Amino acid sequence: MALIGDLRDIRIQDILRFVKRVNKSGVLIIKGKSEGEIYFKEGKIVNAKIGKVFVKTEEILDKCSYLLSQKEGEFRLEPQEEIEVKTEIDPDAILKKIK
Repeated sequence: MALIGDLRDIRIQDILRFVKRVNKSGVLIIKGKSEGEIYFKEGKIVNAKIGKVFVKTEEILDKCSYLLSQKEGEFRLEPQEEIEVKTEIDPDAILKKIK
């Protein structure tokens, strides 16, 4: 089951804390000024896509921080089993950058 909402109603920080706390695997789809997808495996950020292009491994932290810093737009968090793991980033690293 997907979790769908508006970034004006639910803070992205709360979504990241939820994903980490429940060791969620899936994809967070953001549609705002910038659009992209952030992939999680067992609560860690493992891959990302901006637009239709996957982000280089060394840029995932910065690109995710930028994407998640948006205050307006829509999000959708949905389960996904098949995820290509490029890295493992603790969501807390993103939270520190977007405060």
